[in-house]
Amino acid sequence: MMKRSLGLSYLLVAMLALQGCAGWNLEKRGENGGAAQAAAVEARKDAPVVIVGAGLTGLTIAYELKKAGIDSLIIEASPRIGGRIQTVTFADGVTAEAHMEEYFARSPAVALLKELDLPVIEDVAHSTVRLEGKIYPYQGEGDRDQYLAGIFNAEERAAFLKWNEKAWGIYSKLHASHYEGKPLPPELAELMRISFAEFISRDKLPHKVSEWIRATVEPEMAIEWDKIAALDGIDEMRLFLDTPEGFGEKNYHVRGGNTRFTEALTARLKPDQMMTQARVTAIDQTATGVKLRVLVKEREYIEVTGRMAVVTVPVNHIGRIQFSPALTPEKWKAINTTKMGSYIKVHFRVAPEAAPLWSQNGESILTMLSDTQAGSVYDVSDLQGSSMAGRDQVLTLLLHARFARDLMNQPLDEVREKSAEALDKLFPGVRKHIKYSEIFVYPQAVAYWPLELGRSRFDALADDLRSPQGRIYFGGDTTVDSHSEGAVVSALNISRHLIERKAELK
Repeated sequence: MMKRSLGLSYLLVAMLALQGCAGWNLEKRGENGGAAQAAAVEARKDAPVVIVGAGLTGLTIAYELKKAGIDSLIIEASPRIGGRIQTVTFADGVTAEAHMEEYFARSPAVALLKELDLPVIEDVAHSTVRLEGKIYPYQGEGDRDQYLAGIFNAEERAAFLKWNEKAWGIYSKLHASHYEGKPLPPELAELMRISFAEFISRDKLPHKVSEWIRATVEPEMAIEWDKIAALDGIDEMRLFLDTPEGFGEKNYHVRGGNTRFTEALTARLKPDQMMTQARVTAIDQTATGVKLRVLVKEREYIEVTGRMAVVTVPVNHIGRIQFSPALTPEKWKAINTTKMGSYIKVHFRVAPEAAPLWSQNGESILTMLSDTQAGSVYDVSDLQGSSMAGRDQVLTLLLHARFARDLMNQPLDEVREKSAEALDKLFPGVRKHIKYSEIFVYPQAVAYWPLELGRSRFDALADDLRSPQGRIYFGGDTTVDSHSEGAVVSALNISRHLIERKAELK
């Protein structure tokens, strides 16, 4: 049965706080798992490449450089390593992902998982959907025609497949141009000037087809489809299109928790390559290297030197670092016009006798993408290491975009009640079975490039930010796209550039 993974899952704290600018400040887990911690050794204060941030991007860069014979030093503001990858464990042993969860098939993150020999759980791309008051249960186990027949009539299916062919053709051109480092063709550049919603409306698709597209893409970006450029929306929809390789991309979750991913990367590095609880406050660039001012444990400033620096903190926190010489106006404009979509995650523990409410023929119909205040509803019971038979069920509501903004500044009691009410409207009677909830608020979740500011993830400003300024690189998923794959795409691009400049690193 289809159990599509969460794009972002289980935030560990009620309101996510950032410590400084080089990493996400989350409480570390206990001894039975969690992101690998830096060993109790003193990190060096000089390295050819100094990496700010020990998330997936920073760790992947360090790993790729090591394979090329290039040393590096990672500086992380928080007490732990892993960034937005963190598996947490509840009191009864149930595990959940604090942040990014899934890795789609064409992402280079999957190739890296295989290289690290990590066991994974495989899933298909699509979900049950709820559109305009009606639930269309997922069916087909990856079969395109069976899935579509469960939602659309013959006319709607034909319209979708025609649009799908058009969208895949555009994505193929995008892949052959931008993703190969070439200029965009004029017809693709034009798609940066209209919204994804307008792009859909121009084809005069049947209403249900356009609503399915909207309900599919908005949870991925945490923002409404009329706020982003058409080209950005097509890039997101790639994950769910019918292609020569199949209907939608399979996605993968690391068995035992995604923290094993960052642990495996960390294990390939030396303990003295890691400096935690160290916040970079300034980076000075000279003709021969870089100097970083670092505040350790908020008590002592030290100086770290290198030949190159890579900043992998979220784009909206780059401004917490001083740069000398200052960043170019183009880079600051790129930084200041990149925005962040919002999520709220409501995690419900539900009595086992409630399971039939969201089941058909004895199987859960979840995950479900809904057009209600419940957002996307996930049944993550089967992700646990042992059978959930007779145990509490584990449901998660991912509230995105407007659903999150409506509750963002409300008391958590109200968030809980509104979410339980929305879930009960989907599955009448479930509310009385809810035992308790955990609520996690993520006001700045994933990056998007607002059309109203003339932005697209493929525009000249985005390209400029992804280009080095002298000896300083900027990377991470917030410079590329809305997914964890952006972290690895960014890491591989930066690693390749640094390897090409190996002579300058001596």
